[in-house]
Amino acid sequence: MTVSDTLPAGFALAGAVLLVVAAVRRRDLSSVIRTHDLLPAFLVRLAPLFGPAEGLAGAAVLAGWLTGEVRLLRLAAAAVALWYLALAAYLAVLLRRRGGVPCGCLDETSPVSPAKVGRAVLLALATAPLVAGWPPVPGGAGARMLACGLAAFVAGIVITAGKLADLRGTSAAHGQ
Repeated sequence: MTVSDTLPAGFALAGAVLLVVAAVRRRDLSSVIRTHDLLPAFLVRLAPLFGPAEGLAGAAVLAGWLTGEVRLLRLAAAAVALWYLALAAYLAVLLRRRGGVPCGCLDETSPVSPAKVGRAVLLALATAPLVAGWPPVPGGAGARMLACGLAAFVAGIVITAGKLADLRGTSAAHGQ
């Protein structure tokens, strides 16, 4: 596996890592979704399944990559890419209708923002090539683990950048 394959793999897998992190970190996505008041009642009743479903999809991408199971990887990557597209659309509507309410992305408190909509679109675009088989899954377990390590690092940067973006403007309110 070359650098030209490792970097895209790290970015593509970062979306899967973020879904697993979100599923583990959030406590109650259902109450956040109910508060948004955007979805029809039958989907709100399914909201307790959303967190585990996204975590499972992300874990399936990582498992497919780590084991070299290309069919599992492609199917799970398609689910993750579609999940991020749906999330981007949902967040865009939420931002337009409700403003800066908590989005429920990685926790129950961070507000929806144009940056979060953009992040969801970028993660969908980063994951989509896995559906087509690019970058190819390397034969060596070490190379596959290296790409997962890079994905965890990229996910950490995405989380940190999101937290910093949420802080924007907070010091001005305190006269600093």
